[in-house]
Amino acid sequence: MTNIIETEDLTKYYGFLFWKKDEPALSRLTIKIPEGSVFGFLGPNGAGKTTTIKLVMDLIRPTDGSVKVFGKSPDDMEVKKMLGFLPDCPAFSSDLSAYDFLNICAKLLRIPSYERKKKIYEVLSIVKMEKHAKSKVGGFSRGMIQRIGIAQAILNNPKLLVLDEPLVGLDPHGRQDLKDIIISQKNKGTTVFFSSHILSDVEKICDRIGILNKGVLLCSGRIDELLSVTGIRAHIGAEHDEIAKKLMGHATGTIKLQDGSWDLVFQSNNEAEALINSALEKSPGSIMITPTRESLEEFFFRKVESSSGIQ
Repeated sequence: MTNIIETEDLTKYYGFLFWKKDEPALSRLTIKIPEGSVFGFLGPNGAGKTTTIKLVMDLIRPTDGSVKVFGKSPDDMEVKKMLGFLPDCPAFSSDLSAYDFLNICAKLLRIPSYERKKKIYEVLSIVKMEKHAKSKVGGFSRGMIQRIGIAQAILNNPKLLVLDEPLVGLDPHGRQDLKDIIISQKNKGTTVFFSSHILSDVEKICDRIGILNKGVLLCSGRIDELLSVTGIRAHIGAEHDEIAKKLMGHATGTIKLQDGSWDLVFQSNNEAEALINSALEKSPGSIMITPTRESLEEFFFRKVESSSGIQ
């Protein structure tokens, strides 16, 4: 599997000349982000997420360690051509229209003149800002500016899309639109690396995560491998209503679906498993079993509080 981003012992101290902060903003970060993945970079404020993104984008230089993008140094011009980037709190010239701003971006990206107009309206349509193409950026809301920022980030069909807090300032519809854009980028083969505080959205769209706290990587990997199994979910068909009723008293959650079937949630304990196994022996195939896992929010707070010494 090809890794699009690789860091090894990546470290960053802020300071100048003979002065620097006592604690690094980032300490010995080693991660690998595979091609085609959606990687969510998580952590409290000040954890080092934006510092990492700046190092990946060659906006600052590391104090120690290394970062490779597409197997090369991030200052390589061939690497820069394959990147799309949305910084935290983007700010654009208020006197430019959305179209004019994107036209400047297209020129900087060396998109041929005969393709620019079509490409600009294509990305405006993707972020649902087409009707605001001639409106000045200075009159846009925070969410509209964020959408324009996303539009410029995907203007060059990047192979790696790097987004720093892209969900900030978006209303629920905007967040859903952005999630759809990220999934569509992944389906095109683009690798997406983004930071966020909105854990419920991260859990829905990411296949991999990393969690930072105080500049230190606490964990990194596939979400389905990191989240602990907390119990089991039993789906019982409508034709087995009697079985569902017998098990309900031992379930921690019950949902009756529109087709008359039941979803029962059990904590992982011997009594619940014995009851379900007994039901299956008497009526094989009557119950479909799937594991339930802790939420990403539960996992996040467990890891961060543990690393901070909070009990």
